[in-house]
Amino acid sequence: MSITRCVDLSAARWLEQRDEDWRRLAARGPIAFDKYARLRFIPDPAYPAQTEGDAQRDPKGLSDNEQLGVVLAELAHYTGTPDDCYFCIWDGWPSFTADDPTPKISIPNRDYFLFQGALGDVANWDAQIKTLLDDLGHLGSGPPPAFVWPADHAWCVTCDVDPHFASIGASPDAIDRLVADSRVDVVVDDPDTEPPD
Repeated sequence: MSITRCVDLSAARWLEQRDEDWRRLAARGPIAFDKYARLRFIPDPAYPAQTEGDAQRDPKGLSDNEQLGVVLAELAHYTGTPDDCYFCIWDGWPSFTADDPTPKISIPNRDYFLFQGALGDVANWDAQIKTLLDDLGHLGSGPPPAFVWPADHAWCVTCDVDPHFASIGASPDAIDRLVADSRVDVVVDDPDTEPPD
């Protein structure tokens, strides 16, 4: 199976109908799960006013999308629908043209294209999305997904444009498994507390 673009947006209406402030929803995801974590693409600041450029990146050298792929591969064990997942991509990436007529889902100040596919396709996310964009006549590389969730809503991963992390809402067992995975930097998160800048 490959990742395909959705014209029917009904699978994403649950995001549009959330009560959270749009900034919180876009950056931290829906408050609908038992436990939360953050996948840190770069470490949290070690001192006040530390810049992202001064942070020590993961020596394993995984790209943000590769780290996200590791997390999603593990989360596949915690859904009954790993072959039926949804991916929202922010429409503001340069890969998309302003006049793209494909329907989008909307939360205040963010619009997204909806895609569907299997979690197994995420391991090859960059190539999958680049091929799809090329077929649609768009230029550029594959942007990361802003939201990923399985059809059974067992969990949700959120990755907004600006933060240096992805938020994960899932079951306690799923979060504990991710925190214990040495391939990625995942820490338990409190959805009521702002993460460090």
